[in-house]
Amino acid sequence: MKLIDDKGKLFGLVNIVDLLVILAVLLVLGGAAYKFTGRGAGDGSAVRTVRATVIAPAIRPEMLTGVKVGDRMVSGSSFTNVVVKDIKIQPALMITTDSAGRRVEATDPYLKDLIVTVEGKTVISGGTINLGGQEIRRGKDYFVKSLDYEFKGTILDVVIE
Repeated sequence: MKLIDDKGKLFGLVNIVDLLVILAVLLVLGGAAYKFTGRGAGDGSAVRTVRATVIAPAIRPEMLTGVKVGDRMVSGSSFTNVVVKDIKIQPALMITTDSAGRRVEATDPYLKDLIVTVEGKTVISGGTINLGGQEIRRGKDYFVKSLDYEFKGTILDVVIE
């Protein structure tokens, strides 16, 4: 018995084109069911508290007066569940050259570095953590954005509880 006969039927039972169409329909239905029903109960996704420490470097000190613990972060035009938990303001670090031409670290006499710890609850699924509408991981840019201020910073640390 041949695999495909003269009439194009697989094992003499079903046409190969019909079989491919049936398989394509089953794949589409399976994908739709997966998308609409979620990943199932055993995927480990649960609401977790995530804390991120962000540094916004070299900011004029008068711009920092409005930053307060308890400020809610904004994404787009709406508030998120992310809240400022801790604020540190310290002299901004900079790289300069000394009299011998070597690069050295120094503090800026005027500008300040803002170090903010933000915290919120999120569902972690897949390979990313999304907190307040922004993807977070160490070294990635993060916008500390409230109702009346916005600073671009870099994430220093991420803690998942």
